[in-house]
Amino acid sequence: MSKVSEQVQNQIRVSDKVVASARTHGTAVAEILAARAQEVQGPLTKATKASYLALFEALADGLARAASELGQAEEDLAAERADDIPVRASRDAAATALAALLGLLRRTIEDHMGAAALATYGLSTESPRVPAKLLQYTKTVARLLGEHPAVVVSPLGSTFNTAVAQQSVIKQSSQLDAAVGDDTREARELETALAARDRAAAAWSDAYQGTASTLEGLYRLAGYRDLAEKVRPTQRKLRGEDEGAEIEGTEPPKE
Repeated sequence: MSKVSEQVQNQIRVSDKVVASARTHGTAVAEILAARAQEVQGPLTKATKASYLALFEALADGLARAASELGQAEEDLAAERADDIPVRASRDAAATALAALLGLLRRTIEDHMGAAALATYGLSTESPRVPAKLLQYTKTVARLLGEHPAVVVSPLGSTFNTAVAQQSVIKQSSQLDAAVGDDTREARELETALAARDRAAAAWSDAYQGTASTLEGLYRLAGYRDLAEKVRPTQRKLRGEDEGAEIEGTEPPKE
């Protein structure tokens, strides 16, 4: 459970205690409730011990399942967030490499053709820092390198060829393009995992409140006031701020 947040861990612990309470005390409470139903409705009452036991089991199983699904959804979300880290690092590394190449290209053009030529190739402004915007900026540069071919030899004998430069820019930008695509895919997968976790959290909230409230009422009817107080749902338990008190065996008061 190391990948599960403290909030969800507390919510699951709350669930476990409520489930354990239902399974531990269900038989004793069912006997008391069934006996009282016979007193009120007579021997033909349908509120038998077996029917009450079935209710306790259904409540316990339902809440246990909701808690399990919440824990799994939270683990899936944590795993998806962990997957994003290397993908984002690759994207940032590709963006840094492309920005460095554009900086080199800008200096090379200025050295061989003068500062005025920078505008011709779309390099008169600083390269964007946002990877997606950097890609669009680079596509314009690559297109302009193709539209304005030139081969220039500097006074020192070094040669600048726009065709060669264009190929280098295209190759480097393709790496960033792929990395941005991976990052976009991971973002969609994270949204899906987050939505699944939120649905599981909402389902758990309903299951916890419904189960705990029902058990509280049944315990009170059977005279288990202390147990009723311990399973009573609270906002702190619901928010995962409090895992709740231990629920131990408690005998109903003697009448």
